[in-house]
Amino acid sequence: MTDNKTPLTTEPAKKTDSQAAVTKTTKAETKKVSKKQAATTSSKGQNKISKLALVAIVIALGSTAGHYFWQQQQSQLLTIKLSKQIVQESTATFNQYQDQIKQTLIEQQANFTKQLQQVTAQVNNNNQVIIAELSTTVGLLEQKIKQRQPSDWLLHEAEYLIRIAARTLWLAHDTTAAIGLLKDADARLAELNNPAFLPVRELVHLDIKSLELMPTLQTDEIVLTLMALNKQVAILPLAMVDIDAKTDTNANLELSNELKDWQANLAKTWQKFLDDFIRVRQSTGLIEPLISPEQQQHLKQNLSLKIQLALWAASERKSDIYQAALTDTQQWLTDFFDLDEPSNQLFIQAITKLKTQRVSYNYPSELSSLTAIRAALKNKNTTAIIAPKQPAIDAENTLQKKQTDAVKTEAKKSSPLPKKQDEQANVEGSI
Repeated sequence: MTDNKTPLTTEPAKKTDSQAAVTKTTKAETKKVSKKQAATTSSKGQNKISKLALVAIVIALGSTAGHYFWQQQQSQLLTIKLSKQIVQESTATFNQYQDQIKQTLIEQQANFTKQLQQVTAQVNNNNQVIIAELSTTVGLLEQKIKQRQPSDWLLHEAEYLIRIAARTLWLAHDTTAAIGLLKDADARLAELNNPAFLPVRELVHLDIKSLELMPTLQTDEIVLTLMALNKQVAILPLAMVDIDAKTDTNANLELSNELKDWQANLAKTWQKFLDDFIRVRQSTGLIEPLISPEQQQHLKQNLSLKIQLALWAASERKSDIYQAALTDTQQWLTDFFDLDEPSNQLFIQAITKLKTQRVSYNYPSELSSLTAIRAALKNKNTTAIIAPKQPAIDAENTLQKKQTDAVKTEAKKSSPLPKKQDEQANVEGSI
C-alpha cells in the first residue's frame, strides 16, 4: 500500500517542475517572437523609406525633363519670332534701297546724256577745225608736188652713192670701190645741169683725187699667200752635211800596163797610199752642229707659227707685228735651211715681197662731198611739210577725261548701296 502511495506524493512536484519548464520555454519563445517582431518592424520601416526616395527621385527627374522641354519650346518660339522680324526689316530696307537706286540711276542718266550732248558738240567743233587745217596742209603739199622738178631724184641718188662710198672706205678700206661710187655720183650731178651744184661736184672731184693718192691694201692677197706658204713649210729641205760623201778629186786610181805611164802609175800609187793612211779635208767658214730630228720638227713648227702670226697681223692691220714676224721667218730660213735648193730660194723671195706690201693705212672716216651734198639738199627743201596741229585733239582728250572723272566722283558720292559693315550692325541691333 505504501508502495502505491509514493508516486501520489511526488506529482505536485513534477507539475511545478513542468510548469517552470513551460514558463521558461514560453518566455524564450516570447523573447524570440519579440525579436522577430522588432526585426520585421525595422525592415518594414526601411522599405517605406526606400520607396519614398525612389518617388522623390522620379518626381525630380520628371520636373527637370518637363522644364527642359518647356525651355526648348520657348527658344523655338523666340527664334521663329526673331526670324520673322528680321525678314520683315530686311524686305523693308531692300525696298527702300531699291527705290533710292532707281532714283539715283535716273538722275545719273539724265546728267550723262546732258554731258554727252555737250561733248559731242565740242568734238564736232574741234573736228571742223582739224578738217580745215588738214585741207590747208593738203593744199600746200599739192602745191609743193607741182613745183617739184622731175630731176630731183638724181640729187637724192647722188647723195646715196656718196654715202655708200664713205661707208665702203670706212668699213672695207676699198679705195677702188669708193672712187667708182664717187664717179657715179658726179655723173648724176652732171645730169642735173644746175650751176648751184658745181661746188658739190668740185668737192667730189677733190675726194676722188685724194683717194687715188692713197695706197690700196692687198689684204686678201697677202692672207692667201701666207696660207699657201704655211702649207709648204713641211717640205722645205734643211741645211744638212753628208758625212759619207767623198771629196776626192782623183776618182780613177787604177794602174796602166804601159811602161811610158810609169810616172802616172807612181803618182797614182802615192795617192792611193795617202788615201789609205792619211786623209786631209779642207773647209771654210763656220760649221754649224747638226740638229736632231725632234729639233727639226720643232723648227718647222715654230716657222709655221711665225707665218700664222704674220697672217693674223695682216688681217688685223697691225703693221709692226706683221713686219717682225716676216723678219724672223726670213732669218730662220737663212740660218737653218739649204739656200742652194730652188724651193727655199722661191720661199725667201715670196717672204721678201710680202715685207714690201702694206697691211695698214689711216683712211679717213668721212668725205667732204657728203657734207656738201647734204647741205645742198637741206637748202633745197627749205619749205618743210606742215604737220597738223594737235592742241585741239589734246584739249578734247583732256575734256573727256575730266568729264569721266566727274561722273565717277558723283556716282561714288550718291551711291545708295550700304556697306557690309552697316548691314551687319543693323542686323545685330534688331536682334
